[in-house]
Amino acid sequence: MSICEFENYHGFYVPKEGATKGVIVVQEWWGLNDNIKDLARQVADRGFHAIAPDLYHGKTAKTVDEASHLMTGLDWDDALNMIGAAARFLKANGALKATYQQNGVVGYCMGGAVSIAAAARVPEIDAAAPFYGIPPASIADPATIRIPLQLHFGAKDEVPMSSPKAVEKLEETLKSSNVEYELHIYDAGHAFMNKTRPEAYHQASAELAFERVITFFTQKL
Repeated sequence: MSICEFENYHGFYVPKEGATKGVIVVQEWWGLNDNIKDLARQVADRGFHAIAPDLYHGKTAKTVDEASHLMTGLDWDDALNMIGAAARFLKANGALKATYQQNGVVGYCMGGAVSIAAAARVPEIDAAAPFYGIPPASIADPATIRIPLQLHFGAKDEVPMSSPKAVEKLEETLKSSNVEYELHIYDAGHAFMNKTRPEAYHQASAELAFERVITFFTQKL
């Protein structure tokens, strides 16, 4: 596991010897920090090549204000190009050049929104598991998604882009567009997967969600 370079981008790469599938792990608004690196390691431990792209190009946030500033300045086109580049890197170089055909993407908070956008706009992605994030309509139209989705949200989430009302609207779009999806709602708030935020982390929900993601990618990729 190390920082790697791919098509002039960088990310945290965790190869898994003998694996035949890859997963791209997309950061929260904090950046490519130790929490996201740990999530990438956990994915690799369960049998996937994993890479976490650095969407902020070396920057990370320590405070909410810093994170908000970085997320507001996110270049969505660049981020989605980076997701595609990461997928191509995994297919070309994963685990001692082992060859395989498919990659999934999982993302959290801002990364969840990026994951939905990638499902709609990045052809190298074959399945997506977004957590508590929905992209603006100007970025991506979920109705155009033609790959399997597994969605994870908290029933107590008060963040506008991932609130129960936003999730309800998203599901209406997915249903009306015949998108293949499964939706899981947890008795938790926003960022329930983040162990470094004790005020948000919900262990039972996080463990259940992680197992669902692993099963999903195992079956769909």
